[in-house]
Amino acid sequence: MISQEERRNFGEVVDRLVTLPIFVGSTLAGRPIVLELYDAARAKFGEPLTFLATDLILKSIKHGGTAILTTGFIVPPWLRAETDGPIGALTLSRALNILGVTPLIITEEVLVDDISRLCMAAGFEVCDPEKATRLPRRISVRPFTHEVERAEAEARKILDEVKPSVVIAIEKASRNEKGEYHSGIGVNITSMTAKVDFLITEARKKGIPTIGIGDGGNEIGMGCIKEAVKKISPTGTQCKCPCGAGTHAATETDVLVVAAVSNWGAYGIEACIGHALQRIELLHSYEMEELLLEESGRIGFIDPASGFGEPWADHIPKKLHSHLIDMLKYATLVRIREDILIQKYREYATERLKETIEIISRWRELIGRRRVKDW
Repeated sequence: MISQEERRNFGEVVDRLVTLPIFVGSTLAGRPIVLELYDAARAKFGEPLTFLATDLILKSIKHGGTAILTTGFIVPPWLRAETDGPIGALTLSRALNILGVTPLIITEEVLVDDISRLCMAAGFEVCDPEKATRLPRRISVRPFTHEVERAEAEARKILDEVKPSVVIAIEKASRNEKGEYHSGIGVNITSMTAKVDFLITEARKKGIPTIGIGDGGNEIGMGCIKEAVKKISPTGTQCKCPCGAGTHAATETDVLVVAAVSNWGAYGIEACIGHALQRIELLHSYEMEELLLEESGRIGFIDPASGFGEPWADHIPKKLHSHLIDMLKYATLVRIREDILIQKYREYATERLKETIEIISRWRELIGRRRVKDW
């Protein structure tokens, strides 16, 4: 049985892995602002962020229940959705589905077909929500309105129909204090963005747990550290549109996970769930990671930095993403399945401590007599 303290300590490890700033992340800043965003979130919440998100999920989900995941970020000037977000939503959906939860992904209407194809690449059958709840390995993809006037009513309708255990936003644009949505460089994308902020807001009103995962400060959930984003992000208070309010997110969630790549935040949660339940298979494999990155490019998703449909996310090649999966998996594995070598090390550090001290003493004696070769 994994204790709460062990889970918290593991969350510390995972937080550091998923915030590794390989890519600067903010071209305008010229520095890895993800570390500053993480520090702000950590100061607010006080605990490892992936640990908190995992704790909330495990306390909320139930077998036969539903989880809503919202993702999809259309990037100008390419006007195509980026790879960061959808892949994390799919792999986290996979982990939740193994635990008996039916995932429902909510996105822009123009992205429903593309995300559905990515779901199939991840091994899911895509079908309507009612059918999806009957058997495992099924998932639903549903559009959400772009119109502010309809968003609140639509959010209530979905929540009343689905009754989700949790709502998770992964790399999903948030409105700012003036109700406008922006890309990371400050371009207004309000007209092309589904107004899922209202889904988060209504869920919180109903007491449904919410989690936001982001990497730049303009995503749903980053409203939790809004004032910090304004100071940290170069565009936090200065955007490139008439609203003049900046790219900072105004939408809060119950827990915020900051990661160097938003997908990585989802992967970190997978690892923490696997650690807590001692189920290493809940974290997807590096083979699946590379498959989904390759397939996303074929479907039409892009690396947001280059605009090309290639197997990269946030200008990081697939091999580095798969290496992260390997590190997370190994970090999980060694904590839940102690091998014989670690067992022997533990013996010499505890039960056989006297023997270890005698070895050191003998070694010291031989060094003093310049007869180390006699050991």
